Amino acid sequence: MRLPSTRSLEAMLVVVRHGSLAAAAGELGMSVPALSRRIALLEAELGTRLFERVPRGLVLTDAGAIFHADVMPALDRLRAATAGVRRTDRNVVRLTTIPAFATRWLLPRLPHFASIHPGIEVDVRTSLAFEDLDACDTDFAVRLAPDRGMPGPTFLPIHLLPIWNPDRLGRLDSPSAVAGHVLLSPDHRPEFWHEWLRAHDIDLATPRIRDVDALLLYELALTGTGVAIGIEPLATALLRSNRLCGLTEHRIRSERSFHFVTRRAPLSRAAKLFRDWMLSGAKPIASSAQWPRSCADWQSDRSRTLSRGQG
Repeated sequence: MRLPSTRSLEAMLVVVRHGSLAAAAGELGMSVPALSRRIALLEAELGTRLFERVPRGLVLTDAGAIFHADVMPALDRLRAATAGVRRTDRNVVRLTTIPAFATRWLLPRLPHFASIHPGIEVDVRTSLAFEDLDACDTDFAVRLAPDRGMPGPTFLPIHLLPIWNPDRLGRLDSPSAVAGHVLLSPDHRPEFWHEWLRAHDIDLATPRIRDVDALLLYELALTGTGVAIGIEPLATALLRSNRLCGLTEHRIRSERSFHFVTRRAPLSRAAKLFRDWMLSGAKPIASSAQWPRSCADWQSDRSRTLSRGQG
């Protein structure tokens, strides 16, 4: 007999917990249609309906309630067994975060951690979902979330500013000049451009905002496709290296930050060392005075960089 996949079972449990496909899809980092298909596939595999649609969402059928009561303890035992096996290797630290943070901030810094703790392996996984760290046997998560409602202090504050390639788009010296171009937005974070535009009294209906893959946001800016929303600290290296120019005098503090979340279960010694290293590396973001304040300054710095053979 073929058993249902654990991903389908986990999806069912999240839907039961929320009583809503939309809320469950948000936690799982899936679209509502994709989650609906996964539940339908599970029902097809079992040959019975698990959920009934009601005005306020979804409720379990009688068969679904019986199945849920049997599945919950079985999955809990499976999680405990998996955690027991994985924790035999105490020198592995597991962290989950969004892809852009992993590639732009964390991975470039990991060689430093490896140099001071060569016996510790850091396993980085990327996801857009807010996972239960204890349930998935993960030590830490770095998550992008509104400051309100998140426990503890922020890990890295976020500042927003338009960034672009002046060799392709020319000089842009005001918010209105920026708004005249295509505005590149990470596809899962339209609120960043909205925050910046509202802060500068620009009607949200006026600019042409184009949603793009978050991992390609700055690469598209480099090609001159449009003006990207610069998310510091993710865009900081591109500004410091003069690969892109920013409207730094119109930089704003976002309502969102990166938050460092720790599992509830006790941490291994390796995890504690990694936590201390991460928190010590979260330096305050430099003031805008440290960046070129105009395209003319950018071009001057860029010329000096190229003359040293570092372009």
